[in-house]
Amino acid sequence: RVVETYDKWTDHLDLNVNSFVVVATRGHRYDDMALESALKTRARYIGVLGSRRKTIMIYRRLLQQGVTLERLKEVHSPIGLNIGALEPEELAVSIMSEIIMVRRGGDGGQMQMDERYIDRAAKIAERTPDSTVEV
Repeated sequence: RVVETYDKWTDHLDLNVNSFVVVATRGHRYDDMALESALKTRARYIGVLGSRRKTIMIYRRLLQQGVTLERLKEVHSPIGLNIGALEPEELAVSIMSEIIMVRRGGDGGQMQMDERYIDRAAKIAERTPDSTVEV
């Protein structure tokens, strides 16, 4: 647990390329300060919880304070994968899914079987209609 002001919270942590940061302050009141501090680290993932509108307001303030556009483009916001999450628990799964995707180099797509394999199985089944599968 870190008890520090929003502009200094990163001073006590070793945030490096193996670190993942989610900025989510109470009431979003200090998100700009917390994000600015996070952007000074080498964290591999920095995300901001909140709407696009709120994030644009934060970005505008940070750009006026000298944060580069290139650095802001590295921030994930809104955070999470689009899984249709509504409940807090679902949002948490969505956010962690995105973090795992970034960590493991995934693409966020479904892991559905390619139709080629299903078609191949159907052709084999047609050639050998009386074959059975033991379970």
